[in-house]
Amino acid sequence: MLLSGCSIFHEEHTAVHIGILAAGDARLEKVAGMKKGLNDLGLDTPNVVFSIYNAKNDIAELKKQAKYLIGQGPTIVVGTGVAEGLAIAEAMGPETRRPVVLIGVTSPGVSDIQSVYQAKDIPVTGVENGYIELTAKRMELLHLLFPDRKRFVVLYDPDVKASKLALECVEAAAAKYSYSFEAVSIGRDADIKQFSLRHFTEQEAILTLPSHYIESKNQVIQQICLQKRVPIMGLNETEVKKGYTASYGLSYESQGYQASRLVLRMLHEKSGKSVPFELPDTVSLKINVAAAEKAGLSFSKIGLSYGEDVFAGGE
Repeated sequence: MLLSGCSIFHEEHTAVHIGILAAGDARLEKVAGMKKGLNDLGLDTPNVVFSIYNAKNDIAELKKQAKYLIGQGPTIVVGTGVAEGLAIAEAMGPETRRPVVLIGVTSPGVSDIQSVYQAKDIPVTGVENGYIELTAKRMELLHLLFPDRKRFVVLYDPDVKASKLALECVEAAAAKYSYSFEAVSIGRDADIKQFSLRHFTEQEAILTLPSHYIESKNQVIQQICLQKRVPIMGLNETEVKKGYTASYGLSYESQGYQASRLVLRMLHEKSGKSVPFELPDTVSLKINVAAAEKAGLSFSKIGLSYGEDVFAGGE
């Protein structure tokens, strides 16, 4: 328990340097949530230096920023997703090894991320986002929100393991619940252009699977949904605020807030060992009524009773 007026880092001249790597602007919401959590946990802000490196959705730049960040010798390194986590691990060597906290990663036990850190003996922990495990539930809720939409158009990235694992969950759920679906590969700009030309029927709805590339194109995809008048189920609240009709999961801010306690734990961890990843504290269904109405769509009454409107009246 933290007492009022007490600081976790109270020794004179004690300073903590938290180096943060973000793939793009959207993931800065995770950083804001983490900072709020650290403040609520009593971290003495004057003794903490935050260095944020934002690659602006450029993978080549992300790797450069990771190397520069590690070269600054931070006390602890925070990555705001899997892409960042892989770049951090690649940039770290035996002499630059630091504890790492990853905010919002997809199934670290079955994806490549955890094994990469184990191979380099880098202490790591983080918050899982549940994207793979929640796939079937997201399909169920999308159908609940729009009962007439009986066919799912599933956007996945063939170059991302988590995306392919989530697609396997789609296949299993489709077989179990007699859903119909079409998997559409989205991994490059040419795919987006081709997708924008697609004809949609009134029985179709879009489901996105985990992928940094797909995430970085959410505004383009949202405009396609608006033009084609088709509902979409995203992965997080940020996408719903930008115009997706719905999402089911843990918000970026909540992921960051939850990760704050892991940052503190790793700062105090003297053994240099990894700490288990945490499952999301809470998940919720978010909807955007204004975005749906703008596209000429209507949520079912029962769907409205389940979902929380991110804001009334739109942005």
